[in-house]
Amino acid sequence: MRRPVLAGGLRRGMSTAETMVGETSVTQRLLGTAAARDGHVALLGGPADVPGSGPGLSYPDLAVTLQRAAAGLAWRGVRPRDVVGVHVADALSYALACHAIRAAGAVPSPVAPGLQVPEIAGQLADCGARMLITSGSLAAAGLAAADRSWVRQVISFGEAAGAMPFGSLLGLGSMRPTPVRAHDIALLPYLRRGDGTLGPSAVTHLEITAELLRLGAQAGVREQDVVLAAPPSGDGCAYTSLLDHVLLHGATVVAVPAAGDLAAAAREHQATAAIAAFGTEIAVSPALRLLAIEG
Repeated sequence: MRRPVLAGGLRRGMSTAETMVGETSVTQRLLGTAAARDGHVALLGGPADVPGSGPGLSYPDLAVTLQRAAAGLAWRGVRPRDVVGVHVADALSYALACHAIRAAGAVPSPVAPGLQVPEIAGQLADCGARMLITSGSLAAAGLAAADRSWVRQVISFGEAAGAMPFGSLLGLGSMRPTPVRAHDIALLPYLRRGDGTLGPSAVTHLEITAELLRLGAQAGVREQDVVLAAPPSGDGCAYTSLLDHVLLHGATVVAVPAAGDLAAAAREHQATAAIAAFGTEIAVSPALRLLAIEG
């Protein structure tokens, strides 16, 4: 995640990433470009009752949804620099959750897939999260972990007894994303340490922007691309960067329920690339460009 990006010729030794951040987060940049992509689908797939299912969520509608969700989070008590857990099962829910949290000025803390309830609870307690955003298939574990932590509110994509639906956030007004500073924390993943325990590894807005600059030079995603996205994997660093990169370049992200469904989804949507774990094989012709998640 923290690969250096070289830049020259900028005043006072500023890096390109520092110049780009200023007081602007990735979420603000995404919202700023959304209006110019009218009619172009940003997100497709996910649970049936989630915005973006069916015909898909256009870029302008994505911007409206995120600003409304941010207002809903603020109304429910989320404040700038608060940490909100994200434990969801698909790319569409992940993108909406992380960007809504960022738009509210808070920090998403992705929960790695496959963790058992005690470790989920430990992460939520350690980062001080008072809210968790989850999705139907993971909601039972999320609610159980919430009961063992400081979490007092659970928001869910899809049906989940005991959780508030994500849609309940969208009727409480609209909120412009809050300004950020380059060294503010933008993401709080937890990594597996050498002793087997989980520990926080904060990522700043500056580091995310530097990684997106690197991806811009290497990944070659264009507005015309249709990019399949397998469910969240890894610690969240690479997954977050790849989703942000694709959306900032105006391509369409198709959330795929499982890695085994990628080939069928590629044929159905005429996909050109896929976000999936390193080494994933997708049996289609022509071959998809793999935007690999390492680790």
